[in-house]
Order: sequence, then C-alpha cells, then structure tokens
Amino acid sequence: MTETTSKKPKAQDQRSRDMQARICNATVACLDQLGYAETTFAKVQAKADISRGAITHHFPTKQALVAATAMRLLDNAQSPIWKRGSTPPPVYDLIMSSWSNIVNSSGGRAIVEILVACRTDADLFELLEQSLRDWDKSNLNLIASQYASVSGDRDDTELLWSISRNFLRGLLLHEKFVSSPEYLTKMMGRFARMMESQLRVVSPNNAKIEEVE
Repeated sequence: MTETTSKKPKAQDQRSRDMQARICNATVACLDQLGYAETTFAKVQAKADISRGAITHHFPTKQALVAATAMRLLDNAQSPIWKRGSTPPPVYDLIMSSWSNIVNSSGGRAIVEILVACRTDADLFELLEQSLRDWDKSNLNLIASQYASVSGDRDDTELLWSISRNFLRGLLLHEKFVSSPEYLTKMMGRFARMMESQLRVVSPNNAKIEEVE
C-alpha cells in the first residue's frame, strides 16, 4: 500500500509538468505569432486545446504564465550554444549559430516580445527581474569560461558578448524592415566577422593557467 501511495504523487507530478510544458509551448507560439499584447488566456487555451481552468490552475495571471514561459526559454537557450565537454566553436560560428538556432526561432522571437513587454508591464518585470539578472550573469560566466577578449580583460569579454546578444535581438526587431533575407544574412555575417576580430576561443592550456591564478 505504501508503494502504491508513493507512486501516485509521482505520476501526478509528471502529469502536472507535462501540462505546464504544453501550456508554455502554446504561449511561445502565441507570443511569436501574435505578440505580447495579443497573447491572452483564451488564445493560449485555444492553441493548447485545453480548458481555461487547466491554465489558471497552474498560472493565475497572464504575467505568471509569461514569466514561467520566459524561464523555460532561457534555460533552453543556455545549453544549445555548444555541447558540454566539447570544444567551443569559433567565434564566427558561435554567433551565426546563436542567430539561426536560438534568436531567430519561435522561442527567440517570444523572448524578445517578453523583454520588450517588461519595459511597460511592471508586474511582469517584477516577476522576471531577478531571474533575468541571474540568467544574464550565468550566461556571461559560461561565455567567459571559454572565450576571451583579445585584450585579455574579462570585463571586456562580457561587454563584447553583451553587445553581440543585443545586436542579435535588435536585428530580430529590425527584420521586418529589411529588404530581403539575403541582406539580413549578410549583415549577420559582417557582424560575426567583426566580433571574430575581438574575441577568441580560450585554449585548454590558457584556461588552466587562468584557473591557477
């Protein structure tokens, strides 16, 4: 009887996680296709094909739903940069891959919608502020552990990567005003080459020396 009882909560927990994932995936689609202002419980409900009660049971407000969706997206965005334990890609490949696989994707476009919304939605900003700061610090630490500014200054490394991320997000907002996808790709390639002259992959030997120091 004890064994049966212990298994039941685990099954319920899994169903709850699955439902949350389903709702957040529908939210991503709505944010990407409709924007933050037009993303409502009703539209998420229709996209996920569930009841409104299923949404509000997990997320009592739109801001809570969007904040949870944002953290899922940021967690996913952290890992695809390169496989753990493998050699980091060259700077050009890192930036081009970040653009095509992370930023210019459904999830990337949804994140930009959320970040823009934080400027005017105080409740959403309050829910996300600390998490966004923590994620930003974690992301910069990840990059600085494998890449370095040609100046050798860690602060400059973090600044260069922050510039890169902001350029990619800004280009996403600018995308609708660009004459052709080819021109957008050309802009990305040019920017990636510029960053390639400013950042380098840290060699294993240099990394060990830095750790000792």
